Amino acid sequence: MGATYMWLKLLHIIIAVVALGTSAGLGIVLEFYGNDAAHGSFVLRTIERMVLLVVLPGYVLMLATGLWMASLAWPFTARWIQLALGLWVVGIACLACSLVSLRKQRRLHGTGGYAYVRYAIGSRVLGAAFGLVVVGILYLMVFKP
Repeated sequence: MGATYMWLKLLHIIIAVVALGTSAGLGIVLEFYGNDAAHGSFVLRTIERMVLLVVLPGYVLMLATGLWMASLAWPFTARWIQLALGLWVVGIACLACSLVSLRKQRRLHGTGGYAYVRYAIGSRVLGAAFGLVVVGILYLMVFKP
């Protein structure tokens, strides 16, 4: 493998650590402080911004660097690459739906109604689904079954 591949791999891993680490941290913050009466609205708005500014661009950049690396060293017909791309699509859908649910949760914060609880649970479930997709992609990238 050439030097270009190794530099791309390093960049890919750094992007993954920053974007996915941020996403995991935001999930923890959401769980602890998302429903806080005094600070919940601020927390929800901050999480929404971090997802838009760090997580989503990082997820797209991981796709770009991953495809570039695959073009240098692997055929796109490899089953594990096709599965990872399919999981990436599922992940972006989970992330987008989670963001929509988080926005609705933020708008309803403080009402304490059924709709708020529904969107709060929905955003957490979708965030967890995104996390599981990422673990699945990580499995495929490491073990290449």
